[in-house]
Amino acid sequence: MSSVRIVNADELRANVRFGDLIEPISRAFQEFSAGLAHNGLIVMFPAARPDLGDVYVKTGTLHRHPIFIVKISPWFAVNHERGQAQGGFVGVFDSQTGHTLALLNDEHYLSDIRTAAAGALAARAFAPVSVKTAAVLGAGVQAYWQARALYHERPFETLMIWARNAERAARLKTRLQRVLPDMKIHVSSDLECTVRCADVLITATVARIPLVRGEWLHEGQHITAIGADDATKCELDTATLKRARVFVDSRETAAANGDVHYALQTGEYTLAEVSGEIGEVLAGQKPGRISQSDITIVKCVGIGVQDLVAAEVSLKKLDTR
Repeated sequence: MSSVRIVNADELRANVRFGDLIEPISRAFQEFSAGLAHNGLIVMFPAARPDLGDVYVKTGTLHRHPIFIVKISPWFAVNHERGQAQGGFVGVFDSQTGHTLALLNDEHYLSDIRTAAAGALAARAFAPVSVKTAAVLGAGVQAYWQARALYHERPFETLMIWARNAERAARLKTRLQRVLPDMKIHVSSDLECTVRCADVLITATVARIPLVRGEWLHEGQHITAIGADDATKCELDTATLKRARVFVDSRETAAANGDVHYALQTGEYTLAEVSGEIGEVLAGQKPGRISQSDITIVKCVGIGVQDLVAAEVSLKKLDTR
């Protein structure tokens, strides 16, 4: 058995872009919804409180793929506050022998860009054809990536940023201005106005009680909800889900985590009200946006097949440098 390949985060950042993952993740979503995948998820809270730190252990297999993965993905508030990279790695294994092939010490980078790729697919399949004003709630890493992902598929004119921390929102504005210099970017202090004004709304916060209220939505709006990724978090209230056609990356994962999980606990929402999985829409098995007046929501918790194809693409690109 050969030695294990170790790839550091700098190599990944230099060679793999979120755009490289969009089409592979589209195929992975479709394969997942076709029943060709097996994913597992364990969430741990090693810090003193859940909001201070969590660790996700995700697994991913896809039928007929040569590898499977196990991902260790910590997120700690102290790193976020200091502007430091998060820890973690992706273990890559041979599907035929189980032998370890590689450790991708990605410092959360692959997780960040594969989530951005999912956001781009959400925009492609569900956002209005014409987007003038977008808004993002949150000022962290995914707020940055999801704004870029939306612009990749639906170039828009104006972005509104709302966050609890105005200083971080201002830093996000500066960072986005560098990569999207022609966009008008405004930092907002009015949450309701930000939601109401958006053609497309991105939620990328660590909220544990709902921020977005159903009565604030308008016809034709789309929401990509990214932040609430465990059973303790929620960004959208139940009325928001009730007003929309809701799509998820995985019914099972959504039922146990985030906004759909929160709504199920109220007893006012059922899993049968979810309109479908992203992969079903991408495969043409279910319709996405049916009319211009549709309100659509894509709720992504994240599934292991995204990490699997991110690892496949990364190793292939590194081998062909």
